[in-house]
Amino acid sequence: MAAQFKHIMLMVPDVMASVKFYSEGLGLKVRMASPGWAEIDADGTTIALHAAGETNGAGSSPILSFHVEDIQATLETLEAQGGKLEGRIREPAFGKVAAVRTPDGHLVSLLQPAPVGAVAAH
Repeated sequence: MAAQFKHIMLMVPDVMASVKFYSEGLGLKVRMASPGWAEIDADGTTIALHAAGETNGAGSSPILSFHVEDIQATLETLEAQGGKLEGRIREPAFGKVAAVRTPDGHLVSLLQPAPVGAVAAH
């Protein structure tokens, strides 16, 4: 199964200020918003806003986010194509998450969602 594109993620220092910018400035619909995470509907494409301090990624975006069936197999395939795992595979309640740097330096986020019945994913 192909990876499923989910959203473009922006790491921002103030999620609520960014929500105001996109919703009031551009008239985009806010799907959900909290100080740590927000989702904006940009005509069918989701712009995800993720809280980031100066030391943990602000300005290191955009990040293309995909859901995958098997994160380990996907990582092996991407590494064979020149991708490089950034950090390690993490396992929060909503699934397995990994970041991969593309050969040209862009960041891709992978999520293998937790099985149905577990905590809902972003």
